[in-house]
Parts: sequence; C-alpha cells; structure tokens
Amino acid sequence: MNFFIFHFSLVYPSACNDNKGVTMIRKLGLLFLLFSLATTANAAWQLDNSNSWLSFLFVKKQDTAEVGKFKRLSGKVDDNGKAQLKIDLASVDTNILIRDERMQAFLFQTLQYPYATLTADFPIDKINKLAVGEMMVQPVSVQLDFHGAKQDINGNVVVTRLAEDRLLVVSQTVLFVKAAYFDLVKGIDILRGLAGLPRISSVVSVSFVFTFKKRQ
Repeated sequence: MNFFIFHFSLVYPSACNDNKGVTMIRKLGLLFLLFSLATTANAAWQLDNSNSWLSFLFVKKQDTAEVGKFKRLSGKVDDNGKAQLKIDLASVDTNILIRDERMQAFLFQTLQYPYATLTADFPIDKINKLAVGEMMVQPVSVQLDFHGAKQDINGNVVVTRLAEDRLLVVSQTVLFVKAAYFDLVKGIDILRGLAGLPRISSVVSVSFVFTFKKRQ
C-alpha cells in the first residue's frame, strides 16, 4: 500500500485538554486515513515478468516460420493509465544460441540500443472498476521506441481482471513491426548472409501476454 504519513507537532495545551481539541484531532486523523485509503485504491499496476511473455514470428526462406521471445520484461501502468513496458533485447530467445547472439550483435545492436520501449494509454478508471472475471476489449495506440526510432502501432487488447490484485492483458490483434521503420534491414541482410539463407522477412508479427499485479 502507498501511504502518505503526516507528522504534526501540536503546541496547543488548552485545545488538547478539552473535548473540542480531542474532536479536532480525531477528525484530522480520520481525514488522513481516508486520504491514504483513496490513494491505495488508485494504486498502480506492476508487470509480473514470470507470468508474462512477448513473442515474435518471422519467416525465412519462402515459407519457414520461426518464433522467438524476450525473457526479460519490466513495466507498469501508473495511476493515470500511462503504460510503459521495457524489453531487454539481450534476452532474446529463439532456441538457437548462435542465432540469438547474432541478433543481439548485428540486428538489435544491444551495446548501443539495449532496450526497446512500448508506451500506451489505458482508461484506468474502467480497468479499476472491472469485477473479478470480467473482461473488456480495448483499442490501443502503442508507441514503439526501438533501435533509435519511434513508430505508432494500432491494435486491440483484451483486459481481464483475474483477481482483485491481478490483471491479464493479451493482444487480440497481431502487431506488425516493419524493419525499414527502425533501420533494421541492413542487420537482417547480415543475418541472412551468415545463415546462408535466400530470404528473411522484413516484417515481423508480435503478440503478447502481460500479467500485472497491483503495486502494494
């Protein structure tokens, strides 16, 4: 819980010795208690990395699909509904170690660009009012800050309240990321040459499952 603690030094002996003074202090205490409870009710949501994932699909050769994911994610939704998610690009996992290392070095260039960031705005009042088990479909405009460039991507997500302190946010529509927007075409060509492939797609589809816990 988030509590705002106020400390007062009251130097009013006469007030403290009569009923009016006691009543005033009680009212102040009640006011501060109600304020702290209201603040707690609007607590932010923190991403639970262990129960979240972000995956991507790309095509090599002509029709061979490959799936990868990022294992380290962090993020939150604040009291105003501003969502921010940080993706550790060095945590890419395609089940082939040498490919992961090449993607880090030549595609993502993680020494220069260690993270990608997603930001979006959510109607936090609607989300906070969801009953346990209730879900809603929400259109979102996501800004992707990746490899030194920014791009807005539109889609829909499904928000479900799993428990009083847990939210599930799942992509309903696939998000498409075009390599050309983020200056990744050169890196893809390097990967293609190293792997001896005739082609690697320059458009990647992204889907995700995010679990959020109410921040205490």
